[in-house]
Amino acid sequence: MSDETTSDCPPEEGARPFDHAAEAPLLSAYVDGELAAGEVARLEAHLADCPECRREVDRLRSLQEVTDAMKLAEAPPEKWERFWENVYNRTERSLGWFIFTLGAVLVGGFGLYSFVQSLFQESEMPLVLKIGIFAVCGGVLLLLVSVIRERVYVRKRTRYKDVVR
Repeated sequence: MSDETTSDCPPEEGARPFDHAAEAPLLSAYVDGELAAGEVARLEAHLADCPECRREVDRLRSLQEVTDAMKLAEAPPEKWERFWENVYNRTERSLGWFIFTLGAVLVGGFGLYSFVQSLFQESEMPLVLKIGIFAVCGGVLLLLVSVIRERVYVRKRTRYKDVVR
């Protein structure tokens, strides 16, 4: 497609002229079925008179067919087993989870501290309500920690962790 804003295409009757440089993305949106009905009609009228744009639409449709037919190859289970046997890979994943968890605890702790601080600085709220809100938040946090600890405990002690399907 040329970079010129005009081409040898005559302007469509009753519609603004098609600006090839600015409206080229409409061709891709047309092929993908993402245009509104009015834009589709305007573009189809333009395509009837513009062989350059018709060639571009045909090229985009061919590209879409090729990419739709592509499939990602799955690695066989043996490759994944060898991947996880590598100490570097296991360490990398463990370190990533540790850093993520540490960051989440720090951000969550600071957020909880700020929340509790602002809650107790609020003078219009009754003390009973403040304590109730604090108890609910503390209970949710305790349950979350309990569930995480249980999952880690079970994961470390399951008899079937080394079973390969």
